[in-house]
Amino acid sequence: MSRKQKYNYEFKLRLVTIILEGKHSLTGLAKEESIMPSNLRFWIKLYEAYGKQGLLGISQSNFTIKEKVSIIQDYQKSGLSLINTCVKYRISSSSVLLQWIKKFQNNGFKGLEDNRGAHFRKNKTNIKMTKKRNIPGIKASMSEVEKLKIELAYLRAENDYLKKLEALAQSKQAKKKKP
Repeated sequence: MSRKQKYNYEFKLRLVTIILEGKHSLTGLAKEESIMPSNLRFWIKLYEAYGKQGLLGISQSNFTIKEKVSIIQDYQKSGLSLINTCVKYRISSSSVLLQWIKKFQNNGFKGLEDNRGAHFRKNKTNIKMTKKRNIPGIKASMSEVEKLKIELAYLRAENDYLKKLEALAQSKQAKKKKP
């Protein structure tokens, strides 16, 4: 699947003015500029409805489920085309509205939920960076405070051991340096 092409304001305005001034046909210009005629039609509708401001970009990017349902119902009742409905509600493209309609028909309100990134939130587990150890002396029947006291004593002893080991290594290193 190819990446969605973004077109800048100046490019859109130039093409829209060429069409509206009658200097070129819509399909001919779309072919010449290697863009979809539906994009050009959408930009013209936005320009006609909102002026130059309409070509700057769609103002609202996230719609609530209620807003989506309301837009779908308006589309179905009003008889407006997909493009005209998208222009009216400032939806980025007709394919977005078409997907909402299909999802709503297949799954109802649940289908209109925004599930982007849901698989990351679902499978996220709290991963601790420390290694779990079996500390001798801890039994399942002990209270949490008793377990923590034993673990603390164990960790202090381990810390003391590592310090002595490091001191021993340093003293050996120092003896090697002396001639």
